[in-house]
Amino acid sequence: MLDFYYKYYNNRFALKSRELSKEIDSVFLLKGIKPTSTSEIVINKKYKEILGNDLFSELNNLYYTIQSYFGEDPFLSRYLDKNKTFDNETEFHFADFFCGAGGLSEGIIQAGFSPVFVNDHNKSALETYYFNHNLPLDNFFGGDIENLTIELDNFRHLFRNIRLVAGGPPCQGFSMANRQPLKDDPRNSLYRFYLTMISVIRPDWFIMENVKGMKNKESEIESDIRKIAGQEYEFFPMVLNAKDFGIPQNRERYFLIGNRIGISPLEMQMKFNVISNGYKPYVLKDALFGLPEISTNPHIKSSHLDSEKHGYTTRKFMIKSNKYISEINSYREVQYLLNHKSRYNNDNDIEIFSRLLPGEDSTAESIQDILKYKNREEIFKDKYKKLRSDEICKTITSHMRLDCHMYIHPTQARGLSPREAARVQTFPDDYFFRGSLNDWYYQIGNAVPVKLAKVIATTIKSFYE
Repeated sequence: MLDFYYKYYNNRFALKSRELSKEIDSVFLLKGIKPTSTSEIVINKKYKEILGNDLFSELNNLYYTIQSYFGEDPFLSRYLDKNKTFDNETEFHFADFFCGAGGLSEGIIQAGFSPVFVNDHNKSALETYYFNHNLPLDNFFGGDIENLTIELDNFRHLFRNIRLVAGGPPCQGFSMANRQPLKDDPRNSLYRFYLTMISVIRPDWFIMENVKGMKNKESEIESDIRKIAGQEYEFFPMVLNAKDFGIPQNRERYFLIGNRIGISPLEMQMKFNVISNGYKPYVLKDALFGLPEISTNPHIKSSHLDSEKHGYTTRKFMIKSNKYISEINSYREVQYLLNHKSRYNNDNDIEIFSRLLPGEDSTAESIQDILKYKNREEIFKDKYKKLRSDEICKTITSHMRLDCHMYIHPTQARGLSPREAARVQTFPDDYFFRGSLNDWYYQIGNAVPVKLAKVIATTIKSFYE
């Protein structure tokens, strides 16, 4: 992680490194590991001038100790920059633009592909991706995709033999009311640059993911791709709801799948129908299974602190499994509980959370005497919602970084924790989100459900088998 911080955090490098030292120390404490003092230098010597002797020595000892445990604890090994290696063995490479925390990528990897290049402008999301995947730092571009198109010559060697390009370019022009061509709408510059990257890489396949409204501009998007990336691409558009694929969430998204290897839309549809058939339906209680109970944090400035009562960033914990949890964890044993913390709520919100019954919202009679906005019901009728454990969850969104009033836990007077939201998004339990508590919610809410991405990528890969 030190190399990542040095590259992307510039004048905050010393601060991030100090936080990292405390973080690794806490993981050591959980595992009963005592750092080994050594005179051998195992981290980059150039960091010493910035960090100072004491912090440099402390981090060097920590990294030396991690290396001595290499192979025994895969989680600890993720902190080691130099052990991240690019997989040259596979022929199924992919690139992910607007990768975020890596939900789409994680599903593609689980389907048998290997990442070769990723890009995002959000540092904390990119840090999450870097920590959780075995991809060298040189294969990352942290910044706007427009700048990437300017610096292409530095990365062309990575773009050879890429089978698949994936990404969900933010695009605000998908409304039916918007008559302006997408490529000419200044709000959609990221969409144009994504098409540019497809034209540069010319992959066998691409996946473009976005809001359901993207379908309104389907013919225009296909025309733009053919003009920019080539006439040979065939298109297979889909509006998919996560709930239909064994994901306990009502989440509709649009996917445009393109290929230039001669696979017709009919062939794609037939193959997709076979692979996506027969998923067991799950509900919210399946995703919440086995997590320790925590309560709302009443202290507005202490969300960074860990406690038994309000939850932990990292905790030694043998994850209990049901069928759903086993599936999202790929039947692996997970020994850490990560990102399971409650957020701050005031006393009034906590009282509302307590009074509401599962399935009730702001219109419930039980909270009208304490509802601050009861005279503005039309505006605030969606202010609060208590989820039902026996139903699927509503769409997990990045709004959760602001509040979780629409995601009240079915049996506990608090909003869903980031780990609970991540489970609904089918992230594995050992997927560690980086940054602040609000960063975690933002990254999780913006992600493609891992399991849904895996279904799509598995369909694509099946054409090579």
